[in-house]
Amino acid sequence: MTWTLIVQTLATPVLAIAAIVVASASVRLARHSRELGAHAVKLLDLNTAMLEAAADHAHTAGELAEETREDRVVAARPLLVRLDEPPPGIGDEPWAAVRVRNLGNGSALNVVIWMFAGGKLYRSAGAEAQGFTGTLHLASGDTFAPGPAQNMLYVGKAQGNLDPGTAVVGDSPATNLTAYCFDQFRNRYKFTLRTADPPDVWERGTDAPPWAGAWDPPFSLGLEPQTRPTDLTKSMSERDVARLVEELHDVLHDLQSAVAGE
Repeated sequence: MTWTLIVQTLATPVLAIAAIVVASASVRLARHSRELGAHAVKLLDLNTAMLEAAADHAHTAGELAEETREDRVVAARPLLVRLDEPPPGIGDEPWAAVRVRNLGNGSALNVVIWMFAGGKLYRSAGAEAQGFTGTLHLASGDTFAPGPAQNMLYVGKAQGNLDPGTAVVGDSPATNLTAYCFDQFRNRYKFTLRTADPPDVWERGTDAPPWAGAWDPPFSLGLEPQTRPTDLTKSMSERDVARLVEELHDVLHDLQSAVAGE
């Protein structure tokens, strides 16, 4: 037997074995690739579920924060009510019944009381060194009553230059005594004192109602609060999580298509 025949005889089974090994390796590699793809799909599914849960958690946390904020606002609301008994000695004055107490849990800041009586307008004021021109604040339980430290000042006749308008104080018995204030969150309130109806609320950041001119001078724009960082952070967080979930869904779809093609 020549060397050529010997080599051919030995090479044939070696090549066959090599082919079998290559085929086996290919099968194992394909199987491994499918298993790897399946694991990758499971991992992506898990990540998607985790991100969706995080988005739900962020949304729930935002709702809880909003409820907490509303609870704080409600707990800090002032409640201005009229007291029926006028102070002794001034019962004949047109503003004698203007005795107002804050029965709310929160302070009534920058209180202004308007009264229309006998064709004339009166406005409340706190004490200051020269005349009753100071700002009036009523803590919970405090009372406004005309006297040495605070008073109802004559503003002028109806429809005069200083008339705030009928949206602020009317001339009917039900609307001729109105109180205004704002709370620590810069929400503003209108109380119709003779009817004891629930107050009208002007929430910060919303359009001004017709009675926005109740304050003189007007409510300072410098005190207007800026957007809360927590609101901006919450909205950006929810948006980013939602974007991640969408992108992860796209990657999962592409991987599933590639595995199906193999």
